[in-house]
Amino acid sequence: MANKQVIKQVKKIEPVKPKVLQTLQPRKRVCAYCRVSTDSREQHNSFSAQVTYYKSLIAKNEEWEYAGIFADEAISGTQIKKRDEFLRMIKACEAGEIDLIITKSVTRLARNTIDSIAVIRKLKLMGIGIYFEKERIHTLSEKSEQMLTILSSLAQGESENISTNNKWAVRKRFQEGTFKISTPAYGYTNDKEGELVIREGEARIVKRIFNEYLKGKGAYTIAKGLNKDNIPTIRKAKEWHENVINDILQNPVYEGDLLSQKTYTTEVMPFNRKENKGEQPQYFIKDNHPPIITREETQKVKDIYQYRMKDMNTSNSNKYNNRYPLSGKIICNNCGSTFKRQKAHIGKSYEKIKWSCNLHIKDKEKCHTKAVEEEQIQKAYITMWNKLISHYKQILNPLMESLKKLRTSHQQEEISTLDNKIMELTEQSHILNQVVTKGYLDSALYIERQNAIDIELDAIKKKRKQLLDSNGFEKEIAGTQNLLEIIKHNPNVIDNYDENLLMNTVERVIVGENNKITFQLINTLKLTEYFERRD
Repeated sequence: MANKQVIKQVKKIEPVKPKVLQTLQPRKRVCAYCRVSTDSREQHNSFSAQVTYYKSLIAKNEEWEYAGIFADEAISGTQIKKRDEFLRMIKACEAGEIDLIITKSVTRLARNTIDSIAVIRKLKLMGIGIYFEKERIHTLSEKSEQMLTILSSLAQGESENISTNNKWAVRKRFQEGTFKISTPAYGYTNDKEGELVIREGEARIVKRIFNEYLKGKGAYTIAKGLNKDNIPTIRKAKEWHENVINDILQNPVYEGDLLSQKTYTTEVMPFNRKENKGEQPQYFIKDNHPPIITREETQKVKDIYQYRMKDMNTSNSNKYNNRYPLSGKIICNNCGSTFKRQKAHIGKSYEKIKWSCNLHIKDKEKCHTKAVEEEQIQKAYITMWNKLISHYKQILNPLMESLKKLRTSHQQEEISTLDNKIMELTEQSHILNQVVTKGYLDSALYIERQNAIDIELDAIKKKRKQLLDSNGFEKEIAGTQNLLEIIKHNPNVIDNYDENLLMNTVERVIVGENNKITFQLINTLKLTEYFERRD
């Protein structure tokens, strides 16, 4: 006997999210993202046209609310981190200010597949869609991701092919010796044929740098002298720095030789420029152009430079790694400048390391803050830390409680309203469960109403979280928690200076007048100690 076919009753549960969201937020907040990758006049006009077009498009749709135009101009699309407007748009999305983004095509968003897909997925989790006009793809649709992956991969491949072709052409010109330098080294310029010729005014400064170095001056002192004489800097920089002087002294271009491909760009995205340390071939052309410095002088400079590097127990390969733990941490309370590490009485039995305000070094009339010995900073830190350890229960514990109260009291009225609404909706959900359990409510209707409550609850909780996050004090609370944790594992007073302890607990050291040193801790708390000046 054949089984009788059972006709199932299927009841459609209408989607409630659009209706609920429309109630909570009547119109969709829509923004547009535009990008122009070149600096040509045609593309500039296109850029302006896109801004005008999207403003008009959003304004015409009655269901949309204008949320702004985010437009990056004349910047490559291969790396998202380089686009300020793009990053600002993402922050606005995270803050709950945008519901939909419109852009011309996938390639306008990013030519890096990894970045593109990561951003799309991140926004999808927040319920924010991107509509690509050219491809007619909405990222919140079910079938969008596979197509987007394919299109983004094609865009990335196109960028990598273009980059590979460009690099091949450049290397070929390197090999043939026909490559024309677009930005010549300081002291040179290009003639009509693109060849390097001496720029007399700058060449005199180059000769001065080499001569002073041969007479015993260091790069820092040479830079200081150039700034004092108001000598124009390289490519309109604010002032001369010792690293620039060192680069000039080590550049073979000044003895008439040309070394190409000192840097290179990585083959795959994201494209990064790196110093060529043997990863790629280099191309050396001897007597390529007129020299500014003789070969004998450059050799003497190299000898002196190598001797000084050896004396500093370092080498040319790690000359940029000579920063000290306190570098960048010590700030002048008078002018706001950072402090520079110096040695006093070198070679003497009473040789000392001191830290001096950079502005005071340059001009004592502009800043009167005197140098402080490193040993004095260390002793002041030991005293401060021992006081904190001995009284942290009276200092940090009340501070933590106060911070938590400040955080919850700020905008408390609005947060309390949202809390009440959350409690009300939770109670409604509980009542619904009781009603459906007793059979007083149709299951389909229950699901519809429960979905509506859940969606509204999510929206209110999200808004409450945004209010709490915007109240601040995150850094102060997290820093205080970290300090308490450090004290927990280091409960005893210290007799000797602990470099690691200072680095993990102090954000900056502020040196002021009247022999005052203030330690700003990682939770922004400032504790002051005094030292006895010996000079």
